[in-house]
Amino acid sequence: MVARLPVLCSESNMPHTVSVIIPAYNAAAYVGKAIESALRQSHPPLEVLVVDDGSKDHTAEVVAAYEPAVRLVRKANGGPASARNLGAALSCGTWLALLDADDWWMPDKLAAQLELAGAPDVGLLHCLGDHRSEPVPDLLSFGQLWHKNWIINSSVLMRREVFESLGGFNESKELISVEDYNLWLRIAASSWRIATCQRVLVHYTRGIGISSNAARFMKASLYNIEDLQRRLNLPPAMVRRKRHDILFQFARDALYERDLATARQLFLQALAERRAPRTVANLALTMVPAPLLNIKRFASTLLAPRRPLGLEDAVLVAGGPGLAVPAQAAPPHPPAPPAEPHPPLLVTTVDAEEDFDWSQPFSRNATSVISMRSQHLAHRVFGRFGLVPTYMVDFPVAAKPEGRAPLLELLKDGLCDIGAQLHPWVTPPLVERVSPRNSFQCNLPHELEQAKMHVLTAEIENAFGVRPRAFRAGRYGAGPDTAQFLRELGYQVDSSVLPCWNFRRSGGPDFRGTSAWPYWVDAERNLLELPISAALVGRATAAPRGLTSAAFGPLSETLGLPSALARLRLLERIKLTPEGITIEEAKRLVRHMFGQGHRIFVLTYHTPSLEIGNTPYVNTPAELTRFLDWIEQFLEFFMGDLQGRAARWSEVYAMLRGGTAAVS
Repeated sequence: MVARLPVLCSESNMPHTVSVIIPAYNAAAYVGKAIESALRQSHPPLEVLVVDDGSKDHTAEVVAAYEPAVRLVRKANGGPASARNLGAALSCGTWLALLDADDWWMPDKLAAQLELAGAPDVGLLHCLGDHRSEPVPDLLSFGQLWHKNWIINSSVLMRREVFESLGGFNESKELISVEDYNLWLRIAASSWRIATCQRVLVHYTRGIGISSNAARFMKASLYNIEDLQRRLNLPPAMVRRKRHDILFQFARDALYERDLATARQLFLQALAERRAPRTVANLALTMVPAPLLNIKRFASTLLAPRRPLGLEDAVLVAGGPGLAVPAQAAPPHPPAPPAEPHPPLLVTTVDAEEDFDWSQPFSRNATSVISMRSQHLAHRVFGRFGLVPTYMVDFPVAAKPEGRAPLLELLKDGLCDIGAQLHPWVTPPLVERVSPRNSFQCNLPHELEQAKMHVLTAEIENAFGVRPRAFRAGRYGAGPDTAQFLRELGYQVDSSVLPCWNFRRSGGPDFRGTSAWPYWVDAERNLLELPISAALVGRATAAPRGLTSAAFGPLSETLGLPSALARLRLLERIKLTPEGITIEEAKRLVRHMFGQGHRIFVLTYHTPSLEIGNTPYVNTPAELTRFLDWIEQFLEFFMGDLQGRAARWSEVYAMLRGGTAAVS
């Protein structure tokens, strides 16, 4: 924890003194990170004030632990606007820096912004956050802000003179969630200028999407327009167009969620404000039955241009057959077998992720990580076999104390390794529409995929004090640029390939032509692809690949052909996991792969499966017991019958590369 003595106003001789104001409501889990980021600034703030807005948790106790470096102010709950206004009234800096309790700053945030503070008519300085990637104008006019709110609240550095001359934030309850946007527009309408510091200096963790808060957010947005019309005497036509745009956007969101009644009502309200052809066309769509709209969406997904699915320049390392090199890739380099023979090796990867409902649409609000507390159950088994798993950590697990704390304990004792797993829908920048197609990172635009990978990697390094070197696309598949980004970030192993599986129905990749053989992604042999162990098993595996692939195509799956083939033991598609795979199926898979020459196996499962009710595989105490028994029985089989051993991914990497850490 950072501890600095507070600097009194009268003692400061800095040309710019900064008061940091942090409103906090039930923020005990994360306010400490915000405070420490303020105290670690290269341009030290004059003071840090945390205004506890009537919290019911331990926020006040957490903040009090930072005294005297931080000043705690307590008040009855009144909303963020009232908390910020009170903090400003009690502060004494010439500049006011706003920071939300669940965001944090880069160390040079204040210094970089204050470099632009020389012009006396610049009243507000803001910077970029890691939640968006589009360019922001150097100077923001009223028209640009009226069209769109470019400013992140936690990026704002504002002259006290500006704040006081405009009366601060409007504390009206009807404005909650857009009270900041209201003030930015009032500043833009005045004689003060708003300047952009073109650097990413804020880690932004909040945002309102299409959720149960959507109706409240829409009402607040409409009220904001009415308030500004009264204050600024805006032209009625300008206000009507803005009201139309707000209603249209929320109607489109409701249409996408197939809430046709709400969408229809909102499109009609939008038409009352402004007659626009696109609004009429979208209103007509609300008359179409939802199943037909879903067919249209599915067809669009299938026909949409697809990014290449494989990692480029594949290099087979195990010498076995069956690796399907992507069409765009260079021919494989000569095989690079291990430096010496070795027994079967088992690498265990665990997808450490939030407790979202797998049966529901993806949601940015589903970020609970409570199940991380139950990971010790598996480690009771792992310890008996000397197994050190790699936790492929996603953003919510790294960002939340209750997510990372259990892993920090294991890491401290040398009982786990830390990798990275990207779930795009909960990893900043949060700019894309949440959809099944966009849940696959290989479908994201180049810049957005890169930004999300950088943010995730930095968050994990900050949370655990180690840089992750193993990576997995949380929903499988790599785009044409993924390998480049992985190399830029220093990753050595990728595990984003699930052989034999086809995700095209959801807009994802088709891996039916790939196998579980590891391969080098680049010619320099710095990045190793380590697929999850999966294969087709059964008497029909010798059939032509076209037939076996067709058996698991969309039409075959619709007709139930894979289940029939599995029951007859003609063709089973099995992956190495306790989730939905019986212990006998797992043994058949490993025996089959072993017979083909495989000596490297990758076992995987998801952390939420260790707590009842989170995944389809563990819904009762009995199922949890069977899940843990599966792991124990499999390890006994692998270490006993196969005479194998547990290995870390780093050992496999070094062995295949011919390094000194080869496993004997």
